[in-house]
Amino acid sequence: MRTTNLLFASLTLLVLLGCHTAVSPGNLNITGAVHHFDLEGGFWAIRGDDGTTYDPHHGLPAEYQTEGLRVQVEAKPRPDLVSSRMVGTIIEIVRIQKL
Repeated sequence: MRTTNLLFASLTLLVLLGCHTAVSPGNLNITGAVHHFDLEGGFWAIRGDDGTTYDPHHGLPAEYQTEGLRVQVEAKPRPDLVSSRMVGTIIEIVRIQKL
């Protein structure tokens, strides 16, 4: 019985670790929607499900520039940068995928 419980606990842990998307320490895990803003000549940003607007420092790749597109993003916050757009938190995208 004890061996069965240990085996079950080990398998459960492996499944949970396999389902987790690893995010590097200090990075943000953002789920949200892509939006186009008309400020400063126009740009694309991500409005997170947490209500925060994230401004990608190098912009969004063309394949993600679709209004309302749901995305999952790992990003590095860039408090060392400033922008004239002032719409939200400036980020550097590490990884992005469509949902």
